Amino acid sequence: MHPNGKIVLITGASAGIGAAAAHAFADAGARLVLAARSAERLRALARTLPGKPLVIPTDISDPAAIGRLVEQTVAGLGTIDIVVQNAGVGLAAPVAGLKAETFQQALAVDVFGPLALTQAALPHLRNGGGQIMFVSSVVGLRALPYLGGYAAAKAALDRLTEALRMELRGSGVKVTLVRPGTTQTDFTAHRLGEGREQRGMQARAATPAQVAQALVRAAIREPRVQYVSRIDQIMVGVS
Repeated sequence: MHPNGKIVLITGASAGIGAAAAHAFADAGARLVLAARSAERLRALARTLPGKPLVIPTDISDPAAIGRLVEQTVAGLGTIDIVVQNAGVGLAAPVAGLKAETFQQALAVDVFGPLALTQAALPHLRNGGGQIMFVSSVVGLRALPYLGGYAAAKAALDRLTEALRMELRGSGVKVTLVRPGTTQTDFTAHRLGEGREQRGMQARAATPAQVAQALVRAAIREPRVQYVSRIDQIMVGVS
């Protein structure tokens, strides 16, 4: 569906891909709901956007907070048309040194949070034939060294997304998986650390704005899977 005039809820909206998506969807005419942990950053972002976006600080790892997010969105704007599940946390560690507690924290944001938001939002999306977009990663298809935990979390999100799409077939609700490759965000810089490798990877990375434009295209075209660039498809061997 075209975002013009639609209610678009974006998680992880305070920075990076989420903030860029807010600008891209606003440019496309959407009415925005911005969710992230930092109220200050969300309010600062909202001041740069047209249409007085609804700002709802939310910890996506907290099921109760997710319930409030959906309730406040519907109370304030009447419905939800598109959910952009962008909130995520990075995880870089060798598998041999991956701590269970750290992995569980990543899963809470990368998997269980999106699952809870999907379940909370679905009754409202069914009313109008909405769309759910999940921002995953190409590493959900092919792991890389030191990203085993992150790849496992994204693979879990991918499989949930694929099952959800099949289960909702015929309901009018569209489900799209968006798979960016390396992106110029704070997470990427932190994960790669300092030095030549970081600079080289960042030079080849997509910008948050490019990923945001891919999200808008996915809203309009409603594909099953949306890649950001042909390079990302080649990286994982998808034609």
